[in-house]
Amino acid sequence: MLYQIGKIIWLPVLIAGSWFANRGYEQYGKLFECDIYNRTGLFCPGCGGTRAVYFLFCGELLKSVRYHPAVLGVVFLYLHFMLLFFFRKHIKKTDKEIAIEIYVYVLAAVIILQWIIKIFFCV
Repeated sequence: MLYQIGKIIWLPVLIAGSWFANRGYEQYGKLFECDIYNRTGLFCPGCGGTRAVYFLFCGELLKSVRYHPAVLGVVFLYLHFMLLFFFRKHIKKTDKEIAIEIYVYVLAAVIILQWIIKIFFCV
């Protein structure tokens, strides 16, 4: 089921991301400011995500990783999952399950690690 969803969402995500990078960030960027940071001065686990998406769609991968490494991680894990599922389903012809939990654990670890680094080294 996740493979089917993944096949459907890639085009709308590319269209929305391209629009956001070309026009949306300047117009609507203030709407995505972090309330937690604005109220407490402390970074939340998602701080920098909007800027990371913006720079990802602008093609500036290093800036994207600098602001929030999980954004680029999501892209790589999405591509890895889709290619692995395609290979197993159509080339190797196996119905062996893909451990989705591993993808979640890897992303959670990246998010927590970057959050800790931001709290202790960027404040």
